[in-house]
Amino acid sequence: MQNLHHIFETHNFELTNETTKGLEYKHQETEDIVYLLPTKEINLAVSPLSFDIDLSQSDGKIHSTALKHFPKRLNGGKQPISFGYSFKFPTEEALSDFLHTFNN
Repeated sequence: MQNLHHIFETHNFELTNETTKGLEYKHQETEDIVYLLPTKEINLAVSPLSFDIDLSQSDGKIHSTALKHFPKRLNGGKQPISFGYSFKFPTEEALSDFLHTFNN
């Protein structure tokens, strides 16, 4: 995880919150928020309101209470839950390339 933290810092992201469900990073210029989720793969959740990201390339919607700054919607329960789009990366380099898009 330490290598991943360095990648976020390199691309102007600051760690703003840490829970057992995920790490919240905020871009220092655009103020976009992304969440690094603890899974076997490198799994990043991006807000559906991030207009600069091609959401059609995502691995689908993800629902979690950890995504507290993302919009909410009903997902089978009685209460709305925060959701975003999941992007999975096979390598740290692939994550770095993706985060680079936030700086352009």
